[in-house]
Amino acid sequence: MPLNRLVDSGQSLPTPDVQRTTFSMDAIARFVCNTWEEILAAQAGGEFDAVIIGSGMYGAYCAAKLFEFGEELAQQDKPRILVLESGPFLISEHVQNLTRLGSFFNVVNETLVEDSQKNIVELDTYSNHHKFNSHHRCVGGKSLFWGGWTPRLLEEDLQQWPAEVREYLQLKDRADGYEFIEREIGTKPTADFINGELFDILKGLAKDVLQYKSDRIPSLKEVLDPPIAVMGQSPGSGLFSMDKFSSLPLLLDAIRRDNDNTNSNNQNRRLFLVPNVEVLKLETVNGVVTQIVVAIKDPFDRENKSLARVVRLNLSPRAVVAIAGNTINSTRLALNSFPRPQQLAPNSELMGRNLMVHVRGNFIWKVTRAALGVPNQLDNELQTAALHVRGTTKTQKGSGQFHFQFYAAPSLDNPAFPGAKGNAEEFLYRMIPNLDEYYRILAAQTKGTMEGKIVLSIRTCGETFGDKTSPIGTNNVSWIGVNTFGGTGDDVYTNGEYLRVPKVFVNLVETPADKEVRVAQAQAAFAFVETLSNQPPGSATQTNPNAPIQFINTEGGEDGLGTTYHESGTLWMGTDYTQSVTDVNGRFHHVSNAYCIDQAIFPTVGSANPVPTGLALSRKIARSIIERHTEVANISDEPGFETLYQGNFKADGWEIATSGSQNFFDVQNQDTPVLGAGVADKNGGGLGVLWFTRKKFKNFILKLEWKAFEIEANSGIFLRTAEPKALDDSFYHSSTEIQIDERGYDFGNNIYGSPLHKTGAVYEVFAAQKWAAKVISHRNSGKPGYWNSYEIKVQGNQIEVKLNGHLVSAGTFPELLEFAAPSDGKKKRSEGFIGLQCHTEVVQFRNIRIKEL
Repeated sequence: MPLNRLVDSGQSLPTPDVQRTTFSMDAIARFVCNTWEEILAAQAGGEFDAVIIGSGMYGAYCAAKLFEFGEELAQQDKPRILVLESGPFLISEHVQNLTRLGSFFNVVNETLVEDSQKNIVELDTYSNHHKFNSHHRCVGGKSLFWGGWTPRLLEEDLQQWPAEVREYLQLKDRADGYEFIEREIGTKPTADFINGELFDILKGLAKDVLQYKSDRIPSLKEVLDPPIAVMGQSPGSGLFSMDKFSSLPLLLDAIRRDNDNTNSNNQNRRLFLVPNVEVLKLETVNGVVTQIVVAIKDPFDRENKSLARVVRLNLSPRAVVAIAGNTINSTRLALNSFPRPQQLAPNSELMGRNLMVHVRGNFIWKVTRAALGVPNQLDNELQTAALHVRGTTKTQKGSGQFHFQFYAAPSLDNPAFPGAKGNAEEFLYRMIPNLDEYYRILAAQTKGTMEGKIVLSIRTCGETFGDKTSPIGTNNVSWIGVNTFGGTGDDVYTNGEYLRVPKVFVNLVETPADKEVRVAQAQAAFAFVETLSNQPPGSATQTNPNAPIQFINTEGGEDGLGTTYHESGTLWMGTDYTQSVTDVNGRFHHVSNAYCIDQAIFPTVGSANPVPTGLALSRKIARSIIERHTEVANISDEPGFETLYQGNFKADGWEIATSGSQNFFDVQNQDTPVLGAGVADKNGGGLGVLWFTRKKFKNFILKLEWKAFEIEANSGIFLRTAEPKALDDSFYHSSTEIQIDERGYDFGNNIYGSPLHKTGAVYEVFAAQKWAAKVISHRNSGKPGYWNSYEIKVQGNQIEVKLNGHLVSAGTFPELLEFAAPSDGKKKRSEGFIGLQCHTEVVQFRNIRIKEL
């Protein structure tokens, strides 16, 4: 008999306010989640410093690490974090760590892309062709359901990634990179989860195949232990094992730790999770996200948009927003929120290009024990084996990577375990709480009635190739776009306010190169089984049950492109804003406080499951956000450097250019001499230059620290300038300027977010490759302000700019003017004076020092 639908009574519950259903108490969700009204009230204790959109694999992980890394900071520096999730709370850990739950897998599935909003170009013979799998829309997302096969990207895969990211992923003996993630999720060590006599036999055979019979399968390169994200043993005495990895327990544990630390006082808490709220748009003002537009869903009718209530959350410019959905939803949100200004996208929008998935197939065989050299009776231990087999093939797009998830188990003829007759994975990825049942399985595998065969299963997974150059709308490549605003392809919301949100459109194409990888990996899989069994070519395609190898085509063979959950690449990272969407920390090149922390930022995908790479990048991004809440060292005296300012700019040899603003001043009552530039006026205050008159400089290293108080602050450091008799175009064009402007305002084009005009750029010459400045705390925020450091090296035609220790811009000037030469267009000088600029708002400077080279 169906249960009745629950109806909100509108009456508040007494504490503890745990709601009851017919069968259960909603206790776990109540103890880790908050309502929208509760987080609004919590802001009385301070604004949110980071908002994570999505609590799936990467959002939950990044939020937990932001909280964890933030614990190392002083109390006033610790960021407050809000996680917004569009789905409901379901369970608190991976579903395979729980007992049997029936069709639980599908309870929170929701359509990823409507049929009218996609075009998938592939063969009709593929399983689930022309479809996208539904995705799990709930707290924890896919991290509650994912498969767990987690190889690294290879060195070859990473060659197209930024060097900084490549080096980070390959770090050793640090709590970062692949090495740490593999320990954290349970991939390493491997022997605690897959072991036994059958595993040892097949691993030995597989290695022999690659070593002695590689001529039969030249595309296969390596056999490895299975990289499965399960921690099968306790990490330490007295502790439980962590079982199959999900990032959600990290988030939930952090929330409860925060709650305990603050005695459940929401105004003092630092980490919040709100379910059933879908972010529709990020509103930006002058290149900064200032507001999040949210639809609070009706929990009883989630798909009914007329019942969803549209609300807005205002953000301080110091706050960051991190998109952490899946690639399709993240790209839609970015395109609907902050498309690039045309001047920053002269060859059309980059966001949405480079869509990649994986080509996959599933194949099963039964092989006689004799053919494999497996004895009729195995050791008295559960015999489930798995291997990771890596391969590569040549394609018209270059080398294409692929791998096998190889599984093996005895084929049982036992009515107690009907699923084990032709399924190598029947006893894999399962929690069996009953020791009696375990012994029955063990007896069936080692002593019971068996077919005399081993079931072999291979899941192939291969690389596809993204296209970063073809515009969105190109027919024969894969991309993600959004519908034209205002048409029939909008989601329409009317409750709270009227709002139209263009729907996503996905074009997914299997290119000839992708198909070459698919064919090669399937051919290699069949050849591998034949060679492993010492049988002739072609025998693995036979379905004769009496043959040494029997092919069982029960899984549909090749999978469709939309079935992988591995969509990636559309917001890819890089150092050149004209060739990438986000920087090496997943921060959008053209939006000062927006990040992406999911698979969308991958430049390439290789054949590896994206999760370990995505988690490692989430960790890197969390560290970069926390670093913004730390201060650089106060270095007032450095050997080999001459100090240019000691507290009285006039006495120290500085002079204000007479033709500009005079708003320069010595800041009083400071522990370290501080020089101020500008006025506390967000609208400006006038252009001015303060220059060091005592000496011209040619080749040097200039170091200083600076601090701003409002996001509107704009200033710069002038190098090799002429004497500023007139602050006209000839002066500015011939001077080299290192910019300070967190909004990246391009005056000539009247746009914000320009990498040629943002902090760290060599103004209008060499773009800033990444954002690296500290958080700006406005004067009345109650938050500390942070000093930043600049290290600028100029030698001949070469310039290099480091911001807070990070190389942010560098380049070679094609031609330089002599100091006394007249101005010539925008050519820079080879020698000249050092200067500081006042422009908009106040920027302070300290520890200005120089070393001539």
